[in-house]
Order: sequence, then structure tokens, then C-alpha cells
Amino acid sequence: MFTKALVPLDGTEVSEGIIPFVTQFARGLDIGVVLATAVELDPLREGLLNRIAGGLTETPAADALRERIERDVKNRLEDLADRMALEGIAAETSVRFGPVSDSVIAMAQDAGCDLIAMSTRGRGVVSSGLLGSVTYKIMHESPIPVLAITPERAGERWDTDYGVRQVIVPLDGSELAEAALPYAAAIAGRMNMKMTLVRALSIDNIAYSEGYNLGNMLNEAEAEIEADARRYLISQARRLREEGLDVQTEILRGSASSEIVAQSRQTDHNMIALATHGRSGVNRLLMGSVAEAVVRASGDPVLVVRPSTAVTPDPAPSNAPVVAT
Repeated sequence: MFTKALVPLDGTEVSEGIIPFVTQFARGLDIGVVLATAVELDPLREGLLNRIAGGLTETPAADALRERIERDVKNRLEDLADRMALEGIAAETSVRFGPVSDSVIAMAQDAGCDLIAMSTRGRGVVSSGLLGSVTYKIMHESPIPVLAITPERAGERWDTDYGVRQVIVPLDGSELAEAALPYAAAIAGRMNMKMTLVRALSIDNIAYSEGYNLGNMLNEAEAEIEADARRYLISQARRLREEGLDVQTEILRGSASSEIVAQSRQTDHNMIALATHGRSGVNRLLMGSVAEAVVRASGDPVLVVRPSTAVTPDPAPSNAPVVAT
């Protein structure tokens, strides 16, 4: 089970818009958080500071400026931590200089975090690039699960009785996709959520010569594929129900990413949990591209797990009370 989450922030209200959801999530799972900022100075400013520092032997201007930036950032993080403390959340703070994605992962590991919860977008003056692009890089490289949250949706729920009520888990029949199941089950059990296991089916068009009508064959093949998919989902659901979870299944027809997004939009108060292979570029596999597309389009919080580093969380009680903020 999760015990502590690192929450990267870039000093903007946009990135801090996820705090309401993080607070609700942390309270529901009874975990602590580490509010963190990675400070990456742009090359021009870094070069100027180095030249200034090179001409001084005592109290270099560059070091003094770094200390000032760190102090200002730390003060902002501690203000947020104090607000979370009023909500009963134990929050630490952390600041590190260096490339943002590498620094975020390093801070998470140093603090003993087993989850990174971060905004899908934001731009801060202390960061050289969009937090959104950093989010997608961390999704593919982090050795621990990443919870990507759309700040606008999280901000809407600051003063409401919002609570995540359902976790949607896309599966494709592979062990890779199943890596997200233990995490989703642990969250659902602890926070009294319903689980919905979905599988998207998209049968490729088959070319055939004029005079050969393969319609019946295609219909039979499609029916067999759907039956296999349904049996697979039922078997996964049965195992989870034995753990005391409320589980339903759904067969989707069409492109995986678009159908998963459409499914999430049918109801409010969802989160999505899925696995990604952790690669990027030309070596990207299907589930990885699906994960990225779902994060971009769904608007719901999305938990992304890398199978190569996934562990089996301790089972959580399924009779925990619903937590709302």
C-alpha cells in the first residue's frame, strides 16, 4: 500500500491546483506527502552566475542567489504544508537544484516515497519548461507509480463534497496491463471505491478479393474474440470480489484510448489506473501510448504504473469509510 507521496510543484497556482485532490487522496489512504520543487535555472542565467562566482573568493554571488531562491521556494512550500496540516495531512517539504524530471525522481527516492502525484501542466519561473512535458517524462521513467492530475478539475472541487467513487482499470489480457490491478485494488479497498475493469476491442479490417464474402467468418471471429475478452474480465473480477471489492466489467468497442476516455466521461468522480511499459520514442508500445493519450484527454486523475518496477501492495481493508472533502 502507499505510505508517502511526493507532490512536485513549480511555484504557480496552476500546479498548486491539485492540492485539494492530493489532500483528499492522502486523507483517504492515510499517507503523508512531500511537497517538492525542482529548481532548474535556464542556461543563460546559470552561465552568468557561474561567471560572477568565478571572480569571487568569498560568498559567491551565485551561491547567495541560489540560497535566496531556495529560501523563497521553501517558504512557499511550507505555507502549503501548513494548510494541509489543518486538514490533518502530515506534509514535509523538499527543494533541489537540477534537471526537473531527474530531480523529482531523486527527491521521491530520497524521501522514501512510493507515489508521485503531480499536475499535468503548469509553468513556473524557477523551471525552464512546461511541467506538463515533465509529467509525461516522469510517467515513463519513474520507478514508482505516478498519479497525473488535471489542475483545473482538481480546483473545481476545493469547496465541494467531491470524492473519487470509481477506479477504471483498462486491461488487454496481458500481464503488463495487469500490473496496475494491485494498486487499483488497494486504493479501491481503502477508499471504498467501485472498480470497473474494461477491455477495448478493435478488430482490424481484413482485405479480401472481390467474389469472396468473408462477412460470416468475420462475425464469428469477432464473437469469439469478445467471448474470450468477457471470460477474461469475469475471471479477474471474480478474484477481486473474493477480496471484498465491488467490481463490474465492461467490454468497449473501438480504439483503446478514445473508448477509455469515453467510458470515464459517462460518470463523474472517477480515476483511471493503467500500466505503461516505460519506453518512449520509436520503441513505444501500445499501452504506453494509450496511457499518455488517456492522461491528456480524460481530465480524470490517472495512476500510471510501470510493470518492470511494480510491486504488490499490501491488501487494504474494503470497509473503509468514504472520504470526501
